[in-house]
Amino acid sequence: MKLTRLIPALLLLFVLGGVCKAQRPRPAPTPDPYDEYLTKLEMLLEKTGVVVVKGSTNVGSISGTRGAATFTSWEMLDAQTGRSEYGISVLISDTGRPEGSEIAYVDFDELDALIKGIEHIIKLDASATRLARFEAQYRTRGGLSVFRFNTLGGFGTAISTGGIRGPRLILRPTGLVEFRDLLESARSIIDEARK
Repeated sequence: MKLTRLIPALLLLFVLGGVCKAQRPRPAPTPDPYDEYLTKLEMLLEKTGVVVVKGSTNVGSISGTRGAATFTSWEMLDAQTGRSEYGISVLISDTGRPEGSEIAYVDFDELDALIKGIEHIIKLDASATRLARFEAQYRTRGGLSVFRFNTLGGFGTAISTGGIRGPRLILRPTGLVEFRDLLESARSIIDEARK
């Protein structure tokens, strides 16, 4: 009697074992090279085993609460391939943070969209939403964020690097206009270098 129960149990284990063996593990996804380095400039800066030639021009800076933002135009050349990448960096020095300062890179192909985003944000007012408060944000691949928000006393503007926890520089009311003008100057410098 026990043998008649054992045979179906063994048969069931054999069938289930075959089904389990037929399942294959999923292959690991191929890592995207842009996951770790969000900009072309950062990818080139981290390249090893090659000579990277960096050229820069200081464009200017703007001041804000507890610090300043410094703008630099960049040309970075991979000497092995002869390929150049262009863009800007924004270094936010925050005197209120123990870490000091943080930098964000913006590739040349993002500059036009960033400038248009800032122009849109500058125009926002209380009618941006039907609710009492708003915050508008534009963010680049490299983590540079531009904000406009309403406060009890009017409107505020800020720039940030490194996401939510990065340094945030609160600008004076004309700060975003100055920011946009520095971006346009940086773009002009790069346009000349690309000729």
